[in-house]
Amino acid sequence: MGSLIFDKHFIERFFNLLKFPPKEKKLFISFLRKFKNRKDFYIVGGAVRAIFTLEKIYDVDLTLKDDVESLVFFVKEYLKYHFVPLAPELGIYRLAKGKCSIDFTAFRGETIGEDLKERDFTFNAMAIPVEFLFEDHLIIIDPFSGYEDLQKGLIKIIDGKNIIEDPLRILRGYRFFAFRLGNLEEKTRILFKKYKKRINFCAKERILQELIYILTSSKTYETFKLMDEDDVLEEIFPYIKDCKGVPQPSFHHLDVWGHLLESLKWAEEILKDPKKYLDLEIFPEKIDEDFIISVKLASFFHDLGKAHTFELRDRITFYGHEKISAELFKKMAENLKFKKDLINRIYILIKNHMRPFHLLNEKEKGRLTIRAKRNLIRDVPYLIELFIISMADSLASQGPDKEPDYEERLKNFFKELFKFKEELQKESTKEKLITGKDLIALGLKPGPIFRKILQEVELLVLEGKIKKKEEVLEFVKNKYINNNL
Repeated sequence: MGSLIFDKHFIERFFNLLKFPPKEKKLFISFLRKFKNRKDFYIVGGAVRAIFTLEKIYDVDLTLKDDVESLVFFVKEYLKYHFVPLAPELGIYRLAKGKCSIDFTAFRGETIGEDLKERDFTFNAMAIPVEFLFEDHLIIIDPFSGYEDLQKGLIKIIDGKNIIEDPLRILRGYRFFAFRLGNLEEKTRILFKKYKKRINFCAKERILQELIYILTSSKTYETFKLMDEDDVLEEIFPYIKDCKGVPQPSFHHLDVWGHLLESLKWAEEILKDPKKYLDLEIFPEKIDEDFIISVKLASFFHDLGKAHTFELRDRITFYGHEKISAELFKKMAENLKFKKDLINRIYILIKNHMRPFHLLNEKEKGRLTIRAKRNLIRDVPYLIELFIISMADSLASQGPDKEPDYEERLKNFFKELFKFKEELQKESTKEKLITGKDLIALGLKPGPIFRKILQEVELLVLEGKIKKKEEVLEFVKNKYINNNL
C-alpha cells in the first residue's frame, strides 16, 4: 500500500488549518494525543486533502476498526459536542457544535486499505495514522496516488462501483470542480454520464446541499456548463432540456438555452464586482448566501417558460413566459426541498424580471408614471437583486437589433428607481393626511378596503394631485361612500 513521508511542517500545517474554537481545538488535540497509540485510528477525507490545498478545516473524519461507538461517547463528554447518530447500523456517527463537526466511521472492510478503496475520489482516499501527528515526521497512506492527482489538478473517481453505491458522488465531483480542486478526469466524466440517472435515488436534501455548494462558489456557470455537457444537469433541473434549440428574436444572439447559461455567467460576473457593472453606492458590503443563490437561480431560470410560450407569426413572441418560468422553477425547487422563503424570493424575481424593461420603455416614451414605479417597488422588495438579474439578462443579449448603450440606460433607470424608493421611505415617516380613524369617522368599516384607500391616497399625494386633508376626505367620500349609496 502506497505511503508518503513529509516533514513536521506538514503536521504544524494540519493543526494551523484546524479552525475549531481555541478551547475546543485544544481539547480535540488532547483527545487525539490520548489515543495516539491505537494502530487502527486514522484521519481521512477532506482534512487530509486540506494539508495540500490549504482549505480551512471545520470537519474532521476519523475512522477506526473497532469500538467506534464507545469512542464516540467518550469524545462527546470530553468535548461537550452534540451527538448525531448518522447511521449507527453502519458504525457512522457525528459530533457537532456550531460550524465544526467530527465524524466517526468504522472501517469499510478489515483494513484501512480496504476502507480507502470504498471512498469517492483519489484525493479523498488518503489517511493519516493519528500516531504520526505527534512524531517528527508525517506519514500519509495514499494507495491511489491522490497526492499526485492533487498536484496535477485532477479529480478522479476510484471506481465506477463507488458511484453505484452512492450516486451523490457525481455531484460531489462537480462540487470539487467548482471549488477549483482540479478538472474532472475524462474517464470519470464518462462514468458520471453513464450513471447520471441514479442521482434521482439520492435524498433530495443531500442533492440540495451539493447544489448550494456549487451555487455559492465562484464557478457556478462553468460547473453548470460542464454538468450540461455530461447530460447531468437536466437530471436535477428537468425543464431545461425544453429550452434547447428554441430560437429568439434578433435582440438576442443565442437560443433560449444559450441565453440562460449566458445570463448565469453575467450574473456571476456582476456578483464578483457589482460596483463595476451597477455603479451603485448602496450595494451591501457583504451579501449572504440567499442573496447569491437568488440572483444566480433567477438569472438562470428567468426565461425557462419560453419553451412553452413560443409563437411564430409575423415575429417570434413569448407572451406570458415570465409566470410560466416562475411556476416551473417553483415546481423544481419544491421537489429539491429548497427553503420556502427562498423559493418565494426567486419566484418573485423571475415573475417580475420583464417589468424593468417595460418601465424603461415607458420612461423613454415619456409615459412612465409614479404609480408604475411605486407598484414595482411594492411588488419586488428585492430591488438590488432585480437590478443584477436585469443587467445580466441585458448583457447576455447581444443580437444585431440590440442598442449598444442599453446597459447604460438600464443603469440610469435603476438609479432613478432607487432614488424614488428613498423618497417613498421618507414619505412613510411623515405624518399622514389621513388615517384609519378618519375613515371610521367617515362611516367606513375597518377591513381590506382601508389598505386600498390609504395606498391610493399615498399615490395621489406623491403625484401631487392632493395636498390637503380636506381634499383627501372629499376624494374618499366621492369614490368610496357616495358611489356606494
